Amino acid sequence: MRIGDRVFGMICLGLSFWLIIEALRYDYLTRFTPGPGFAPFWVGVLLGLFSLYLIVDSYIRKNKEKDEKPVLPGRSSLQRIGLIIIILVGYTLVLMPIGFLLSTLTLAFLLLYFLEKYSIGKSLLYSAIFSGGAFLLFQYWMEVDLPKSWLGLGF
Repeated sequence: MRIGDRVFGMICLGLSFWLIIEALRYDYLTRFTPGPGFAPFWVGVLLGLFSLYLIVDSYIRKNKEKDEKPVLPGRSSLQRIGLIIIILVGYTLVLMPIGFLLSTLTLAFLLLYFLEKYSIGKSLLYSAIFSGGAFLLFQYWMEVDLPKSWLGLGF
């Protein structure tokens, strides 16, 4: 694991240098506000600091690899991941025909009921709150046109 951390840290360090160099090609500040190079520059700096920490930590850390658990997830974890992927693919397939609100309600219900093992009542309540809140947030506050159902309804 330590070698993997070192390799990943070096890749991220190189990416951070590239990001900083490219950010310097843009204006750091405009007249009174940050320019287009401001955010990429600081993202590159933070990425560089975090990757340096990862590299240094991989050299300092004691050899705990023998006591650690296996790197790959177990069978039940892979089944959960597969179920999540199937549910998300289904969500993308039904999003346009049945609309945002109903498909998001169904997505949240399936995730809560089958994966988190909530009761039917809690799953329905929490998914209704989540999907209704997301609908209000995107439709009315952010004024984003969300997919409507095949009946032409907003939900």
